[in-house]
Amino acid sequence: MKYVRIPLIKARPDPFQELLFRLAERFRCAILRSNPRMGRLITLRGFPVGACGDASLLLAKYLQVNGCGRSHYVLGKRNGRTHAWLQLGDFTIDITADQFHDQSAGVIVSADSAWHSSFQGKIQNIADFCLYDQRSAFELTTAYKAITACL
Repeated sequence: MKYVRIPLIKARPDPFQELLFRLAERFRCAILRSNPRMGRLITLRGFPVGACGDASLLLAKYLQVNGCGRSHYVLGKRNGRTHAWLQLGDFTIDITADQFHDQSAGVIVSADSAWHSSFQGKIQNIADFCLYDQRSAFELTTAYKAITACL
């Protein structure tokens, strides 16, 4: 598994981008340690494959709890396949991009991701599973607790 920090075109790394990358990387590792194949949340069982939507919502909660602010949920489509990720300020944040054959990075935090642009994504809403229906919010809260217990 490969993690890639896609650099900004600046002389110095952006400290907020570095923080987002560290938190995203840590959260992805916690998902893997939480044994998602045995978890209640079916969408995480094949992580990262098919897990982008719920993984993005769970990551958004983690980023918010860690003082990064609220993210937007972005959904895009390319070649008949959909993909979801987060947008937080100028940054695209993705912890499931490596489910695609043309992307080896397990964590992407970028101010300009040409790869994500190929999906022609559109912001759908604020990425907050607490705003979802009661059952979905409960399932995602349960998964969030299991994942954060592995941090």
